[in-house]
Amino acid sequence: MENEIEVQEDRAKVIEVFADGVLIEIQKSGSCKTCAISGVCGGPNRSFTHRIKTDLPLEKGDIIEISISSGVKLLSSFIVFILPIFFMIFFYFLAKFLFELSENFAILLSFSSLLLSGIAIYLLDKKFARKIHFEIIGKVKK
Repeated sequence: MENEIEVQEDRAKVIEVFADGVLIEIQKSGSCKTCAISGVCGGPNRSFTHRIKTDLPLEKGDIIEISISSGVKLLSSFIVFILPIFFMIFFYFLAKFLFELSENFAILLSFSSLLLSGIAIYLLDKKFARKIHFEIIGKVKK
């Protein structure tokens, strides 16, 4: 069997049509329903918009199926959940062994690094948010 990355499908609503694409509002459904941590990314009422280039004949109000690779979702989860742990461990060892601080100060610096990891996640989100590409699978029949 080939090493294929599973693609998750979600639904989105077209809220604006342009000459070269559409602006969509992504509604939480599909993979969000089965995700154990779906509340972390904004809760059940949160939606967000994204612009997609397409030549499909879509109209405002159309519901479409979109996909994003599981690899992108996995990378996002890694950044949000694992990166802060790496920051904590790195800053602990940095304080304890390089600067030879006491255990208490090393732990305090380790927990303080969570703020730095939050800033890093925020900056990464701003830098790469528009580089994530959704693919339109098709229009949902009414």
